[in-house]
Amino acid sequence: MARTETQILADMMDKTRQLTRFYISNLKTVDPYTSIEFGGKTFNSIYWLTAHLIWAEDNLIMHGTGAKSAARGWISHYHIKADGSLHEGHGDYKELLGEMKRVHEEAMNYLRSMDDSMLDRDNALGFQFGDGDASNRLIVMHAIRHEGTHIGNLAWLCKMNEIQAP
Repeated sequence: MARTETQILADMMDKTRQLTRFYISNLKTVDPYTSIEFGGKTFNSIYWLTAHLIWAEDNLIMHGTGAKSAARGWISHYHIKADGSLHEGHGDYKELLGEMKRVHEEAMNYLRSMDDSMLDRDNALGFQFGDGDASNRLIVMHAIRHEGTHIGNLAWLCKMNEIQAP
């Protein structure tokens, strides 16, 4: 049986998240709550970056395609223009990783359940990218490329902490 486009996009997001988790696992010896200073610049903490990825997946894949949010309300603290601070009472990093897994599973289940025709509809956020395309298809593609961009941030954090990661 042929896979649907939504299943293919979900597989791409899932594989991208696996790479994210790989780099996060390489950073397990680094304090996840501390911002990292390097070259006179302050980089977001590992905790902040992880929470931001949860927010982005929920915002783009769930909310962006018209589904109910899968994330807890406080995750909105880690939105795109946030100041890099940790949410008051942010909790344990291992709990955050559990939340990351839970939200991802819900988002992938939802995406895999979508009919391909839903990809042609305008996204619920009204986001337009590049050529003016505001479709659900493009917002899901943007979720994938957004995640991939932050994998680069995680790879830099490995290098800054002298952690060997491919």
